[in-house]
Amino acid sequence: MKRIILTLLVALVAGAAAYCLTRTHQMAVHRSVLLDSMPELAWVKSELKLTDDQFAKVSVLHTAYRPKCADMCGRIAAAHEKAESLIHKTPELTPELEQAIEEHAALHVEGQKAMLNHIFQTAGAMNHEQAARYLKEVLPFALDFSHSDPGETNAR
Repeated sequence: MKRIILTLLVALVAGAAAYCLTRTHQMAVHRSVLLDSMPELAWVKSELKLTDDQFAKVSVLHTAYRPKCADMCGRIAAAHEKAESLIHKTPELTPELEQAIEEHAALHVEGQKAMLNHIFQTAGAMNHEQAARYLKEVLPFALDFSHSDPGETNAR
């Protein structure tokens, strides 16, 4: 009887592990496909009516910025987790917590500057009217740093 229960338990754990590994792999492939298709650029091209040349320039800028953005987001998330962990660890403002908060804030500033620089470079690939509309749509997103969909700013 013990052998049957042990066998079932091992099979259950192995099945759960296989499911998790498969699911993780599928999600990684899905994220890769979404990133490579860059649906956010479709919005820019159609809404701003970019020429093929403009779209090519914007695509190059966007593709070059994506790894920097992903790295910065990862660093910000790690700093956030560190600060949050310290907050829950001790119910007081310790020097370690102060440093973690300052590092977190500095990373936000660095990320916001990088994002704004990217946005201004992207606007530089457009004519004056397109750039003005692009900036009107994406700057609230960049300045708020909420990572909401830039297209949602129309609802304001």
